Amino acid sequence: MFKAEFSIIHRGCLVNELSRNFPEICFICPGGFILGSSVEEIIVLDKPKEGEVQAVLDYLKTSYKVKTVKLLERDANKAFISFECNTLPEKFCSGIVSGNRCFRIGMEIQHGGLEIWRVGCAERQHAEHLLEELKEVGELKHSLISEVSWNELLA
Repeated sequence: MFKAEFSIIHRGCLVNELSRNFPEICFICPGGFILGSSVEEIIVLDKPKEGEVQAVLDYLKTSYKVKTVKLLERDANKAFISFECNTLPEKFCSGIVSGNRCFRIGMEIQHGGLEIWRVGCAERQHAEHLLEELKEVGELKHSLISEVSWNELLA
């Protein structure tokens, strides 16, 4: 088994744009749903400081790229936000990951302006092709492929 780790500045991705505008916030990204010509995203602000949740909500509400924004839930450590975006990136990293026969390990993280992923795959060539294809949608800042056991992969 192989594990690939990468971080990318993803062109045209609104969530990555959020991370670049709020680099101090760690966004956990459980996923999104493509709805034809739009996409619904769910993001989680991890341990937001005072005012950060409202700043993110205000940013999304004033973006011409966003149709709707909703604060789903908030507790002392996390804020869960859903929004529908009316512009789509050229390609989604999730589609590139699955298209190269790789699977997500954990959640996608957006932090410090970078979209950060850990993925697994059965063959090294799948990971290598994944990293090459990602260069078409943004600036790859970090990448690493390592051979691991199944237990290490899922630990």
